[in-house]
Amino acid sequence: MQDRARLHYIDALRVSAFALLILYHASVAFFPSLHWLVESPAKSLGLEVVMNHPRAWRLALLFFVSGMGVALAARHVALGAFVRQRLVRLGLPLAAAMALFIVPQVWCERVLEEGYQGSLATFWLTRYFTEGKYPDGNITWAHMWFVAYLIALVVTVLPVLKLLDRPALAPLSRTVERLFDTPWIYALFLLPLAANLALSPWFPRETNALYNDGAWFAVWASWFGFGYLFARSHQALIGGVIARRWTSASMAAALSGLLFAFAWGPDSAWSIGGYEAMTVPFKALTLALAWSMILTLLGFAARHIGAPNRVVRYCSDGVFAFYVIHQTLVVAALSYLLPQGLGLWSTFALVVAATVVGCLLFFELARRLPAPLALACGVQRRRAVAVPAPIPAPAPLVPAAALPPEPLRIAA
Repeated sequence: MQDRARLHYIDALRVSAFALLILYHASVAFFPSLHWLVESPAKSLGLEVVMNHPRAWRLALLFFVSGMGVALAARHVALGAFVRQRLVRLGLPLAAAMALFIVPQVWCERVLEEGYQGSLATFWLTRYFTEGKYPDGNITWAHMWFVAYLIALVVTVLPVLKLLDRPALAPLSRTVERLFDTPWIYALFLLPLAANLALSPWFPRETNALYNDGAWFAVWASWFGFGYLFARSHQALIGGVIARRWTSASMAAALSGLLFAFAWGPDSAWSIGGYEAMTVPFKALTLALAWSMILTLLGFAARHIGAPNRVVRYCSDGVFAFYVIHQTLVVAALSYLLPQGLGLWSTFALVVAATVVGCLLFFELARRLPAPLALACGVQRRRAVAVPAPIPAPAPLVPAAALPPEPLRIAA
């Protein structure tokens, strides 16, 4: 019964989004325009241009799907209890990652960039916690900023969204539902755009540090809120999203063409900006692309993925653990493979393969640990559902053939 009620296409989208994230992080070291933790001497402009597209919408999709997940998980749980659950579910892996799993990333960077000679253990015990926060110091939440932001969203945004459950706000709730079920849905990207532009004078840069990242926190909060509202009225809204999936795909294709022509292309004579120099037109086009891609992927996934899949379910169980460890694996693989001089594409392929295999091994190990340690690695055990044993029917007092037929009963 629980499996039939599960939205299997959301599992598939979540797994696909995190798989794309692994692919993206494995490629960043080869981008000519980005300074990252570990950099390859060989660069690929083509790889960067291709990856500019998912860079515009992958995080928006992750926050949207996270908002949907929160809405579905919090339906029958009191707000205070749910927030406490999420603080443990998200906070423990965040703390474990900052204290343990992220340390090798910073150590590799210090070895390659500063020529640090000490071992990983020496660095962890003597430098990591004592020299301040990254980048001047060492301690950091690195890629786990996404988890820290989810915690902040659950604490600050979820209580506001839950107000829509109050009967007094039912008219507002219906208005939101009607808006999502009309073509005006395509204009909703203007909300994160307006919030970002309004806050940019005070928070001009995207930092992923939370305390000084107000303009982009507003964008992520918008996608999270849209996902929550969509899941809250899923049955009423999903039909319209499926019906407009080709329209959404056409809009995404048109916006992609504009961005490749005027921002991402290597020879854009009429450049409107880029990720390192975000202008208002660039922000508008990338946020519009993010929203149209979300609607496109929702529409096609909901239309074509309706049944459970063992591989997707397995990866869905492990996806948080994959996220916790993946960037450390990418950095470690790059640190080992780059000095081998294997060539750009061979190195890239091996980094991806090593990261995937490492993620799977980490998940398999974590799921065998005691529950608190497994949770620190991002693995939450499924609760076993007790199935009562069948009660044997009493033997009839007369032969079965002699019993009168039972009348047909239709379940109410």
